[in-house]
Amino acid sequence: MGAVLVAAAIGIVIVIGTVWTVRFIAHGPPPDPDLESIEEVEAHYVCSVCGMRLTVTHAQGGDPEPPKHCREEMIPAP
Repeated sequence: MGAVLVAAAIGIVIVIGTVWTVRFIAHGPPPDPDLESIEEVEAHYVCSVCGMRLTVTHAQGGDPEPPKHCREEMIPAP
């Protein structure tokens, strides 16, 4: 009885994974960014966890959102 439940659970996981993969592939890659809307910016960020610094020089549509590093959102550098 237990082996049947384990086999059914594994089968369901395989079916769900297959459906998700086919849907992901069917949508195709994301669209290319509009090169006309890329602007020069000067944004400096620092990771609050490890201290890594990042400077963004070009962004689409003005001020960029703070990126994530070490799974935390970076903070604007002084």
